[in-house]
Amino acid sequence: MRQLLIILSIIAVGITACTPLPDHPTKSQELPKVIPDYIGVTIPQDIAPLNFYIDDETIDRMDVIVKGAKGGQLHSNGRYADFDIGEWHSLLKQNVGDSLTVTVCARRNGTWTEYKPFAIYISDDPLEEWGVTYRLIPPGYETYGSMGLYQRSLSTFEETAIVENKHVESNCMNCHTPNRTNPDQSTFHVRGEHGATVVCHDGKIDILSPRNDELGGSMVYPYWHPSGRYIAYSTNQTHQNFHQLRDRRVEVYDDSSDIIIYHPATHDILLDSIVATRDHLENFPAFSPDGKTLYFCAANRTDSIWKNYMDVKYNICRIDFHPETGQLGSRVDTIVNARSMGKSANMPRVSYDGKYLLYTLSDYGCFPIWHPEADLWMMDLETNDSWPLALANSKDAESFHNWSLNSRWIVFTSRRDDGLYTQLYFAHIDKQGRPDKPFRLPQRNPREYEAETIYSFNTPDFALRPIDLISQGIYKRLMDNERVANRLNMRDER
Repeated sequence: MRQLLIILSIIAVGITACTPLPDHPTKSQELPKVIPDYIGVTIPQDIAPLNFYIDDETIDRMDVIVKGAKGGQLHSNGRYADFDIGEWHSLLKQNVGDSLTVTVCARRNGTWTEYKPFAIYISDDPLEEWGVTYRLIPPGYETYGSMGLYQRSLSTFEETAIVENKHVESNCMNCHTPNRTNPDQSTFHVRGEHGATVVCHDGKIDILSPRNDELGGSMVYPYWHPSGRYIAYSTNQTHQNFHQLRDRRVEVYDDSSDIIIYHPATHDILLDSIVATRDHLENFPAFSPDGKTLYFCAANRTDSIWKNYMDVKYNICRIDFHPETGQLGSRVDTIVNARSMGKSANMPRVSYDGKYLLYTLSDYGCFPIWHPEADLWMMDLETNDSWPLALANSKDAESFHNWSLNSRWIVFTSRRDDGLYTQLYFAHIDKQGRPDKPFRLPQRNPREYEAETIYSFNTPDFALRPIDLISQGIYKRLMDNERVANRLNMRDER
């Protein structure tokens, strides 16, 4: 045993001796241009290592030291900062509520440069989520090609498929939505020859008909009632056209859209004329945490939407919901009058503690993912005050977003990195509804990821635990084309 320890010590000394370490580096007063930009971000204690590299092709080696304000230290030496997962989590746990100081040295042409150190802040608020779910899709327009729904552990780098379209003849898949981040109650939609709406509830999986002809559209943009007894969907007739402008590539719009309420236990659909009007476009439903209010977006409908697409501007509205009967109230109130600002508001999401409403504000329309001006806004539901999330926003599009169950973190998509690919970003939200600087989803090898990724992230949400649909035969059931029929109940006596 003693001989083995001596041999291991000799090997360790030899490896250290062969590792090129900084020797009298030149001090720089500049911060390193790290990718992803983790300088000054706020993170939870349960996040995966923030591996990074420097955006400089002349650099052939990096030496990184991370010191905790309360103690502890990490060291990485290589082509990029690559931290051991176990050591990283130990360091974060030791420094919760304080910060890390990151010192980066880089070697180019045989000479080392030591950059100005930067801080990473560790929040007192844990994330308390196992992971995140999302769609990965190529950044194309006419076709969706190879794509799927995936889940990723946020404390590690492990990613697994929920369902991939290559197993169902390349049908489109979108909008995987759990109930309050619980995947035991979840739903997503499949378009194409094997189209369906998949609903997981009460320990079973229902494969529903993709559309009811009386609805005029598919069941998309879902949101669960907190009781799990209902799901609100919108039914949309969606189209896309293309711009000839460099910063405007594609325009997605609805010819018509309505809100419906689905009851998984009975397969009944409520179509209420108060949220399914002929003169308005209703979209993006969301229940309040107490289940007594339904939020949604609404815009005036025109005869030729494409010709007047820049005049289509959505407000955020709300209406009472009665969980005991599954019925809607009789009055719609506008709570965000974006139209009066010359703007359009979309994707209302209420924090699970009921305090704040998070939404996207853009110049027009209901699909801001390609709108560079699209920003995240927050509304205090007690005071009705609204403000932009300045630290979380960028010069490019911020779009789909959701809350963690403890209402202290948000996940959203952003094109800030290159204007082309949407990436996942996370931001801590303090008790006053203000964000800290967000951070991008960590990758094990950021250099390789940056060079080789060909997919955009879409429709993200948090997940309390992973879901396994593949072992439950989801592909066979989709391909069998056996579907549960929906029963439409119309309410039109208003």
